[in-house]
Amino acid sequence: MFFSLFLHRWLRSLRGWAYRRIPPTRKEWSLKRFAGYERRWNLEIEGFTKEGFFRILQKNILARVRSGDFYELVAGDGQVGSLGIWLERRGGWRVEAWEHRAYPLAAFRENRTKTKIHGERLTNWGEKERKANPAGITSRGMRESAGICREIRKGGIRPGFVGIWNPSRRPVWMHRLGRAGYRLELIYERMEFYRDRR
Repeated sequence: MFFSLFLHRWLRSLRGWAYRRIPPTRKEWSLKRFAGYERRWNLEIEGFTKEGFFRILQKNILARVRSGDFYELVAGDGQVGSLGIWLERRGGWRVEAWEHRAYPLAAFRENRTKTKIHGERLTNWGEKERKANPAGITSRGMRESAGICREIRKGGIRPGFVGIWNPSRRPVWMHRLGRAGYRLELIYERMEFYRDRR
């Protein structure tokens, strides 16, 4: 029983490794590739809970990135799916959030009273945001994600890691950030995490 369970996990892990090496040229292949990143670092088992996921993220991505400013774009209520709340608790990070929708903004202000929140979108980066050059960014909005990619391409910012929510599972962010020198590291609940290779 134990051996068959071990063998099953090992085979799934091996398939995940193989899937990550599939070239993302066709949509069906991209879906297999994404499945490989959802299995990386035993994420299916160890990352079943949020705490497990954060441990994996800390060990494999955040440990290689400098602490500093962290921007949370389209932050929602500040709790569900929020990486910022965890980074604030962990310490060493200054979190700033943007939320343009009225109800999530009100909930965010109620849930996280100490976090600086802007009641607007961040799609066009100003000098203030560029100067902060955040160490990490997550985005749950398509416009905001396109703005991040554009700003990275223009050389205005260079975060150590970027998390982009991709419900469509199309490889568009993989291509854009890949051309800018970022590598997809893992996918968790349709949030793709990229790390700067430079």
